[in-house]
Amino acid sequence: MSSAYAQQEHGLLPDEAPNPELESGEDLLFDLGAAVDDDHDLQVHTVLIGNIGLVLPKHEVSELIDCPAVCHLPNTLAWFDGVISVRGSMIPVFDLHVLFAIEPPPGKRRLVVVGQNETAAAFWVDDFPRLLVLLDEDGTTTEPPLPSLIRTHARSFYLKDEQAWVEWDAKAFFTALGAML
Repeated sequence: MSSAYAQQEHGLLPDEAPNPELESGEDLLFDLGAAVDDDHDLQVHTVLIGNIGLVLPKHEVSELIDCPAVCHLPNTLAWFDGVISVRGSMIPVFDLHVLFAIEPPPGKRRLVVVGQNETAAAFWVDDFPRLLVLLDEDGTTTEPPLPSLIRTHARSFYLKDEQAWVEWDAKAFFTALGAML
């Protein structure tokens, strides 16, 4: 995840936060009870869409947008919210809650942008992204109940803290949604 949000909200980068007990990000992960010493473990950011846990792509830029001004477009499908401008690029905004008939959470939702420039897409999430360390033993071959469109683009599945997480091809997923418009 980009640290732009943390800097914008608090005026500090994460490593500038006043906590003398923590010297590095690795120490923070250790304090949270997560070990990242194995090459097979994944440190990832995750988001929830209702009960669907998604792993944000680790090789793509992801950004949290808190108060976007979404420009709604007429005569589009209900799950396509419109577009936003991010650093001069027009980014499509998708509401996966509507697409998958999931009740949105009460209160404020956040918008996550995945990718950059012409390959970027944004979608509403239930809360702030969460940092997880997924261990080899968290992997599962049992597919959680998922909408077929996400299952089609799923790469692997994990079970952590009683929540199923899906590592997915977000770029292909949003390209498929764009083709449905």
